[in-house]
Amino acid sequence: MRRRLLAGVAAVLIASGAGAWRAIVPAAESPTMPIAGVAPTYGPAAVTAVPNAAAVTRRIWQPGLDAGYNAQGLTVAGGALYVATYRSDSSSVHRGPCRVFRLDPASGRETGHFDIPSPCGHAGGMAAGGDGKLYIADTHTLFATPLAHAFDPGGPAFRSFPLGPGVVGALAVSTADGIWLGAYHPDRPGEFFRFTAATLAALKDGEKLTAALAATAMTIPDHAQGAAISPSGQLWVARSNTRWGTLDRLDLATGAPRARYDTAAGIEGIAFDDSGTLWAVSEAGVRHYYDQPFAGLVVPFYPLVFALDLARLR
Repeated sequence: MRRRLLAGVAAVLIASGAGAWRAIVPAAESPTMPIAGVAPTYGPAAVTAVPNAAAVTRRIWQPGLDAGYNAQGLTVAGGALYVATYRSDSSSVHRGPCRVFRLDPASGRETGHFDIPSPCGHAGGMAAGGDGKLYIADTHTLFATPLAHAFDPGGPAFRSFPLGPGVVGALAVSTADGIWLGAYHPDRPGEFFRFTAATLAALKDGEKLTAALAATAMTIPDHAQGAAISPSGQLWVARSNTRWGTLDRLDLATGAPRARYDTAAGIEGIAFDDSGTLWAVSEAGVRHYYDQPFAGLVVPFYPLVFALDLARLR
């Protein structure tokens, strides 16, 4: 990543001419809305301006930023926000110890956290199933624990299921009867599978979860980082890398695209709350990417959990 950052800076200098170079990320936003939670000690004073900022109704600093945690998955349950992360201190390292944080959406305050055992190294998705379980999807393993006891003293008890051929835990989606798991691919559509709560309950601890056990299979767009199903039954997919982000609305039955909206770079997990507000988290500006020489010239800074009013998207 450091080489890419330096190369990007060089490209800006060359393209713009001596004495007239400019950054290739959007300007800092005008301060309009406070950001709740604990601000990081690194980075600029203001976050980067983002597309469709008028749709953002709430902003919270991502938890664990100074400690190097990188948010990936997000879900909402019982009036709380849950953020799944992994820790890294190098821009070239994308696996590390996994932790789930619980946040109060009103104050942005952390109200608890727990660690996920090995082999979790990239907590890419998280879902609160209608069966009362909290599911954390690592790239290669699905972890499950009863949500009601996840923050008990001593930490949660987990069941874990290695993901079989064709199933990747890049993202996870909550449903009333089970979960969806989806794959990220930068150059082609991703696989997307629905597993019922009954199927997951029947698995023994350590048993492999395979595509053959899926109740439904479909494809989702390339660069898929998160997904959520709205109260009205629409499928929304968050797509991104650290330079750009979109929200795609799809037909849940067929996967056919219906609309695409630009949003914050680095958008990852998304989830709806009971009011129909869409919550999201962005990894743009997390420490192991941003705390590098010249990062501010080429990497947007928006390491936030944020709420979106979808009616305001344009």
